[in-house]
Amino acid sequence: MSNLVSEIQPIKIAISAMGGQGGGVLSNWIRDVAEAHDYLAQSTSVPGVAQRTGATIYYLEIFPEAEAKRVNQLPVLSMNPVPGDVDLLIAAELVEAGRAVQRGFVTPDRTTLIAATHRSYTVAEKEQMGNGLADSGKIMSALQAASKDCIAFDMEQLAKDNQSVISSVLFGAIAGTRVLPFKKEEFEEAIRKGGIAVETNLKAFEAAYQRAEQHMLETPEDSRQEKDLPVPQSAATPQGEALLQRIKGSFPAEVQGIVCEGVRQLVDYQDFAYAELYLDRMDQVLARDKESNFALSRETARYLALWMAFQDTIRVADQKTRRERSERIRSEVKAQPGQFVYPVEFLHPRYEEICDTLPKGLGEFMLNSGGLKKLLGGLFTHGRKLQTGKLSGYLLMYTLASLRFMRRSTLRYAHENTAIEAWLQNVLDLAGRNYALALAVSRAPRLIKGYGPTHARGMKRFNAVMKVVEQQGSSLSGVTVQELCDAALAGEDGKAFDEALAALPVATTPSDNVVEMRQSAVSA
Repeated sequence: MSNLVSEIQPIKIAISAMGGQGGGVLSNWIRDVAEAHDYLAQSTSVPGVAQRTGATIYYLEIFPEAEAKRVNQLPVLSMNPVPGDVDLLIAAELVEAGRAVQRGFVTPDRTTLIAATHRSYTVAEKEQMGNGLADSGKIMSALQAASKDCIAFDMEQLAKDNQSVISSVLFGAIAGTRVLPFKKEEFEEAIRKGGIAVETNLKAFEAAYQRAEQHMLETPEDSRQEKDLPVPQSAATPQGEALLQRIKGSFPAEVQGIVCEGVRQLVDYQDFAYAELYLDRMDQVLARDKESNFALSRETARYLALWMAFQDTIRVADQKTRRERSERIRSEVKAQPGQFVYPVEFLHPRYEEICDTLPKGLGEFMLNSGGLKKLLGGLFTHGRKLQTGKLSGYLLMYTLASLRFMRRSTLRYAHENTAIEAWLQNVLDLAGRNYALALAVSRAPRLIKGYGPTHARGMKRFNAVMKVVEQQGSSLSGVTVQELCDAALAGEDGKAFDEALAALPVATTPSDNVVEMRQSAVSA
C-alpha cells in the first residue's frame, strides 16, 4: 500500500432542480465529461419536496484519475453534499438557490453559484389572499452576499428562445464559468453523445456559455470576492492606532478598507514592524496609481498581504495551537462540557522545510550538503501523527510557533521576500506605461497557493507568466496575462497553460526561469 498522501481534494458539485427541469440529464452530462477526460466521478440523487412539483438534489464529486494512480489509492467520494463544502452549486429556480444558501451549501470563500432567476411559485405563496410572493430582490442580494461568485439570469427564457430546455442552458453556464477543468468543446461533445435534440441543445448551450463568460470577463475573480471592508474607528493598542492613523492620512477612502485588513492580518502573522513594511510598499504603489478608482492599489494591497503572510511551518504551528481552533473543533464534534477532545494532527515535514525554518546561512548549508541530506533525510520520509490535545504534542507545536521572532532571518523568508520584491517592482515599473498590464500582473500571485506540490506548481506557473511579462514588456496586453493566469488555474496537468504559452508570439516554457520555492507539507 502506498505511503503517499494526496493533497488534492475532489471537486464537489450540487444541483437543485425541480421535476421536469432535466436535473438528471445535467448530472449525467457532467459525469460523462469528467469520465471521458480522465476523472473519477460519482453521482447520487436525493429526492425532496419543494411544495410545488418536487425538487431533487443531485450531487457529484470528481477526482483526477492521474492523482489516484500517483498515490496508488482510490479516493473516498461522498454521496451527499455537506454545508460549507461545495465548490459549485447549480439551482434551476431562484427560491431553490435561496434554499441552498439557507442550508449552508453556498459559502463566500469557495462556492460558485449558478442560478436561474425565473420563479415557480410555492404553495405558500399561492395561498395568500394578498401578495404573498417572496421578494426576489432580497433573494438575489442574499445569493450574491453568500457566494464567492454568482452567475444569475433568466435561464428559462433563454431556453425558450432557443427552443431547448433549461438543463442545456445550465450546462452552458457551467462551461462558461470555467470552474470545472474541461474545455468548452469537451462539454459540447457530451451533448452530442447524448444524441437527443443535439442541435437545439447546443444552441442554448452556446447562448448560456457566452452569457456566463461575459460575466467572468467583466468581473475578474479578485473583484468578485471583494466585499466592502470597514475602516475601524480606533485600534486597541498605541502601535495599532499609529498604523490606523497613517492609513487614514495617506490612503484614499477606496483603498483604506483593504489596507486595514492587510495590516490586521500581518500584525497577527508577525508584528507591527512587518505591517509597517507592508505600508511602505503600498506607499510606492499608491504613488504610481493615477487612476481615479485606485484599482491597482486595491489589488496589490490584497495580494501583497496574502503573500507576505505565507504559510511556513511556524505559521502552521501557530494556527494549530490557537484557542479558537480548539473551540471550533469542540463545537464541530459536539463535545459536552467536561469532555476531553484529542485532535490528531498529521504532519509530514520534509527535509527542505526543516532547512527553510533555520537561519538563512545554516539552512543553505544544510540544504546544499549532500552528506547531511543523506544522513538526515531518512528522518523525514514518513508522516507523523501528533495529538495536540495532550501536553507533549501541544508543547512541541507551541515551541515551533514561538519561533516567530526569528522568521525574518530564516531561509524561507529570504526566498519569499526576494520573490515579492521582484513581483512588486514589475508592478511599479508597468504602472506608468501600461496600467491594464500592471493591474493584471498585480493579480498574478493568485496562482501561488497551498503548500507542497500544489505550491510548487503554482510558483512554477507564476514564474512562467512573469517571464512572459519580462520578455514582452509594456507592449503585452493585460488581457493576455489574465488569460494565462486563467489557463494556469484550469487544471492540475497544466495542458491548458502549456497550450496558452505555446500560442504566444515568443515561445516560453513553464520550466524556464523558475525560482524554486518550498512550502510546508503539513496538512491542515
